[in-house]
Amino acid sequence: MEPIIRFPFTDLPVELAFMLLEYAARPTFDQADLYDARSPYSSALALCRVSKIVRRVVLPELLHTILLPDFRHVEKFVHALRMQKVYGEKGNDLHFEYAPRVQKMWIVSHGGNLAPAHLPHASRAHTPKPSRSPLDISLLAPILLAVPSLALGWTSLDILVECLEHVWKFRAATHVDDEHPPLPWKTQTLTLSCTPPITGPQWERLTDTPQGSAFLGSISHLSANPHVCDYKSHTTDLYRDYQLPLWMEITPWAFFKSLQTVFLSYPRIASSVDPFALIFTGIDSYVELLTLSASLLRDHCDCIPKEIKGFADIGPGEECIQSDDVRLKVSDSRICWYTRDGWEKVWACML
Repeated sequence: MEPIIRFPFTDLPVELAFMLLEYAARPTFDQADLYDARSPYSSALALCRVSKIVRRVVLPELLHTILLPDFRHVEKFVHALRMQKVYGEKGNDLHFEYAPRVQKMWIVSHGGNLAPAHLPHASRAHTPKPSRSPLDISLLAPILLAVPSLALGWTSLDILVECLEHVWKFRAATHVDDEHPPLPWKTQTLTLSCTPPITGPQWERLTDTPQGSAFLGSISHLSANPHVCDYKSHTTDLYRDYQLPLWMEITPWAFFKSLQTVFLSYPRIASSVDPFALIFTGIDSYVELLTLSASLLRDHCDCIPKEIKGFADIGPGEECIQSDDVRLKVSDSRICWYTRDGWEKVWACML
């Protein structure tokens, strides 16, 4: 046997070593395991502990797509922002600017409501007003509203409302003499999960304020996850019609003045699949992405279609155009689908 030649990692050119570290740190959003069983960020977090230099190389990969599925994750992220503020004030080597690096953020609560009372500084007339620090929203808002792609659940809409209110006041204070100051956010794609709650106003919390109306008016792409009943009823049968979610009938499309497209994602799950597998073991399935033009919805808001006619069978990676307003594309590869984090994986990997 020939002896194994050992090549020390430190002998690599710096540029190549950095490339390898970036690749190793890339989150495994397409993993088969549930996210709460194995964090897709585990490799990146481990590498961040190696050294300050490795941490600085790895952090852009770690921050590119941020998943905050419940309040404890939001709280930890805000705590990290608070630490970065302190590092910056002290000139510490650990200081790192998050805002330019975060490109996608998911804040969708699975286990309850992310009401304003959960977030320090948030307050509303119908909620208690415990002692809170105004620092948290001032730190979170610049990050959340700097991401091009933002995903929200209706239970976490309060976070967006608070952030918009904060930056709108700051905008007015810093552009006193500017008749048309720039909008204080960069969000282009907004993703909403499932359907809004039955009780209480939802869209009105945005449309009834100048900052909320301006935010909706600047969105160019809206994506949403159909209600659980909608995608469970959709199977791989040919030409099966796509039932559009009911929330589309009450959406104030006129406020989406810059909207170009609406995306709806459906897992391609066979009707014979055991529903318990979707909960406990996962199902490998392709994902169908239905794309609707904004004109189909905004220009005909009084007669929103309830369903879209099914397509001919198309394979993985293929796209079919039904009309100028409707098209369908199937993902190139399968995603291990669980009801608990299926939408997170679709959003992190595709949308």
